[in-house]
Amino acid sequence: MRTEFISLFAELNAAELKSLTNEVKETIATTVHPEQVKPVFTTANLWNIHNMKRSRTIRKSAFS
Repeated sequence: MRTEFISLFAELNAAELKSLTNEVKETIATTVHPEQVKPVFTTANLWNIHNMKRSRTIRKSAFS
């Protein structure tokens, strides 16, 4: 069994600690409008619909 302790974090000096804890003032861009993008219907979506439909019919016939 290992008895020595290895720290996961490096030791910080006072200057590094101060720079890490400084408050950062950020602004939010209110003039930017995200584009209204429609979701793309791909073959993967069609494949998933097909597989879900097939599995439903198999389960339905198993309980009948």
